[in-house]
Amino acid sequence: MRKKNLLLLAIFIVLFVGSIFAHAIYTDAEDWRSPGRRYHCIYEVSVGGLSGREVAGTTVIMVPIPATKEGKFFTPPAQKDPYLSQRLMHEILDWPEQHRKGPYFENSTEVFDNKTISGNWTTFIAETDKGYMYGFRTNETRLDDISFSREFVADYFDIFDPINNGSPVLYPVENVSEISVVPYGDYVKYVSNPTYDTYVYLSENLEGGDTVSFNIELEANNDPTEWPEEYCGCYNNLLLAKVNDTGYVKARAILGQEVPWRSGSASLWSSQYVLDFYGDVTSDTES
Repeated sequence: MRKKNLLLLAIFIVLFVGSIFAHAIYTDAEDWRSPGRRYHCIYEVSVGGLSGREVAGTTVIMVPIPATKEGKFFTPPAQKDPYLSQRLMHEILDWPEQHRKGPYFENSTEVFDNKTISGNWTTFIAETDKGYMYGFRTNETRLDDISFSREFVADYFDIFDPINNGSPVLYPVENVSEISVVPYGDYVKYVSNPTYDTYVYLSENLEGGDTVSFNIELEANNDPTEWPEEYCGCYNNLLLAKVNDTGYVKARAILGQEVPWRSGSASLWSSQYVLDFYGDVTSDTES
């Protein structure tokens, strides 16, 4: 009887320790999952027509920044303390100090501000007359084109009606076109691609030069671990502009959804907006 009790105790201990490790492994996989398995955005800025241009003084380019239509920046997930099972396993496995807490997610300032990129451009977040914008500054006398991209994780955003429900878009946002929606399961999605006015900015030392082209895209994906497959998707916010003016220049942005993923719904790339751009339509300068 005693041997049987000892055997049962040993089995219980093995199962208990095993369950602790199993829980720690599961929660680690959840907590440290890749950005692609979370609410995440990819922001890309390409500014062409600058390379080789000779200028004097400081050159400043500003473009729309990811924010809600009211100008609020995204909120990253809060860093959380690991469960007891995780702490035990991390201690036993002697994990590095940065893994003794949950993963840390950068806020807007940390993601975007004060980065140095190719061409000796330095980035900054600017509060302008048009609202917040994203800037690139250099004192170089011979310029290079701008190529910049960042990926960031958000706490939550709505891919079904991102413009009206506080999701990041290319901000500033003015004169949004009429938005029509259709039911989609328990939610809605856009009937067509909404458009709106926004701005880019070029400093005066670029006056009289060749056309400057802007290609700015924001892709926002929802969390596939939280949504059924039919509700997993993304939206794309796109600005294409060709500018030969300085100061604040009005440009048109467009938004399209792909819900569910790979459905090709409301594709931006077949829209009249894109066709017009590649037909050499130039943005209007603000009067």
